Amino acid sequence: MEAADRDTSRGTLTSVERSRPITPFLLASLILAWVSFVTAWLRGGHTERFAVAVLFCDYALTRMTTGMAGAHELVAVSESVLAVIIAWLAFRSDRWWTLVAAGALMLCVLVFVLEWTNPDLPRNAAISARSGLWFVIPLSLLAGVVERWLAGERAVSDTAVWRRRTLTS
Repeated sequence: MEAADRDTSRGTLTSVERSRPITPFLLASLILAWVSFVTAWLRGGHTERFAVAVLFCDYALTRMTTGMAGAHELVAVSESVLAVIIAWLAFRSDRWWTLVAAGALMLCVLVFVLEWTNPDLPRNAAISARSGLWFVIPLSLLAGVVERWLAGERAVSDTAVWRRRTLTS
């Protein structure tokens, strides 16, 4: 048995762990995404909640398909659809953060186009460019929720009535 495939009880990494290290940048982006998702869901309005649901679905799809054959193309389609949905949301709502998020997503889609039209561009460089742009999306969502709170607008969760349904109601 190779040293890379040994048990991790002695603190050594397995070959799978070596092939997919988590960088501080990735860790920071994951923490930012989850903090913004939870904050927007609990303290946001309908626009923020809809965006969290769509972003979470895209996030889950991306994470589940990482490492699969054709995953990069599936992520391209997913981000394109997400850009259209967030742009639609930006034109239908009165929230400024949706325009910022839609702009960042459109740039992500343009990075895909650049990657396909320029064969000399390494895939890791394109992924790095999109990773930086993806920092803007949850950050703008979080800033939108903070702005909503500063404006004194009530969260949807504050107005929701949580009670059990009975047979008569």
